[in-house]
Amino acid sequence: MRLLHTADWHLGQTLHGQSRLYEHQRFLDWLLVQLEAQAVDALVVAGDVFDVASPSSEAQAQYYGFLAEVRRRLPRLEVVVLGGNHDSPARLDAPAELLSALRIHVVGGLPLDADGRPDPRRAVLPLVGASGEIEARILAVPFLRRRDLPPAALEPGAGDDAHRSLVAGHRALYQLLLEAASEARGPGEALVATGHCYMADGQISELSERKIQVGYQHALPADIFPEPLAYVALGHLHRAQAVGG
Repeated sequence: MRLLHTADWHLGQTLHGQSRLYEHQRFLDWLLVQLEAQAVDALVVAGDVFDVASPSSEAQAQYYGFLAEVRRRLPRLEVVVLGGNHDSPARLDAPAELLSALRIHVVGGLPLDADGRPDPRRAVLPLVGASGEIEARILAVPFLRRRDLPPAALEPGAGDDAHRSLVAGHRALYQLLLEAASEARGPGEALVATGHCYMADGQISELSERKIQVGYQHALPADIFPEPLAYVALGHLHRAQAVGG
């Protein structure tokens, strides 16, 4: 399976009072060309589709226009869109049922069951490849807020350490979803995951989220991701890079 991973579009952003609508449209046009030229099977957008929780009508039209063009030109392409810290989970998820009918999977906020616990049935998605068969399963994890993390995830002694608690919660969530994916997994199917978070040893660009990560207290280690994962598509730091090898 050939997967194209992108993130942090920030549609609707302005820079020094100037709209970036034109720049974003040129990027989306380029992306469409790449999806076709590279014969991509799945597109993963790992968070921050929009720049603000209440994007302008122009930004929303740009987003939905892109999805419509993707489906028109690439009817077999799998699309997975995740929410980031700039996105409104509810806004992204509102049309999710409609978009799923077009094989566009949107996970704005972490899916929860009736008891408010993470729901692996809706967070683990099958990806169909060029063969017409399921070739991968993706742990579709958006930006996580502390309330999304399993409450019983604390490591010994973590109760008095907010950062250790955060790390333990992320590790437990990915493990929970991995177990669900492994149960559903067929022979030869790859396991991949997503995340929108600040990783330890991540390279921070000039326009990234560094201003809200004072002291790097929210940095997560790469070992929160279980070893069986073939690839983790991350977003947040606005720079192409590899974390943890």
